[in-house]
Amino acid sequence: MARTRGCYGCHGKELAGELMWGFAVAPSLPALAQSESAATLEAALRHGIGRDERALYSMPSYNFMHLRDQDVADLIAFLRSMPIVQKTLPEARLPWAIRWAIALGKDAAIPAFLDRVPPLKHAARFDNAVDDAIARGEYTAMTTCNECHGFGLRADSPWDDEIAPDLIIIMAYGEQEFRTLMKTGSALGGRELPMMSDVARSRFANFTDEEVSDLYLFLRDMAAQAVREHDDD
Repeated sequence: MARTRGCYGCHGKELAGELMWGFAVAPSLPALAQSESAATLEAALRHGIGRDERALYSMPSYNFMHLRDQDVADLIAFLRSMPIVQKTLPEARLPWAIRWAIALGKDAAIPAFLDRVPPLKHAARFDNAVDDAIARGEYTAMTTCNECHGFGLRADSPWDDEIAPDLIIIMAYGEQEFRTLMKTGSALGGRELPMMSDVARSRFANFTDEEVSDLYLFLRDMAAQAVREHDDD
């Protein structure tokens, strides 16, 4: 979970904390996990609420709000097992441009966006432990892919300058081509994609073969449904 959901990407290769974008500071996760309660950690992860009960600006909780309780518990247990690496981190600061945008109502901390994340359509089938590849794939997609591809995976992010493609682009990929992209970062035609290629190699290569297959089946199903709805219109 820590590998595939991006903990290392923001919190550093030892999860010891990292300066991001020149102003945001991702803290040491082992240190937090060992000093804070599970409830405090869950609030930050799934709800974007910090240990001081203030809303977090940079924590992508929209990507984690659908995580199952067991996965949250497993992630916390893993973080508590990690050694604490001593590292001096700067103090986080919001630039005035961001503060001004928040004051004007053009931006907000993460909790303000969470009600835009759609529910899992296949959650009941997944929660009831039915052997359903599409339900499993939806869970993976909605706790991984919507970090970049929009809350509903359809390039529907509220941050216009950070929109990755609508994932109905999956219609261009056969399963083996998709598997190659996820495992090696090599897109159709052997292309290197600006962000996806690096993310695939560092994160998605850690998915099991079954997880990749499930994800592909769900995305194909989602894309086919989008095409049918477009044709009906």
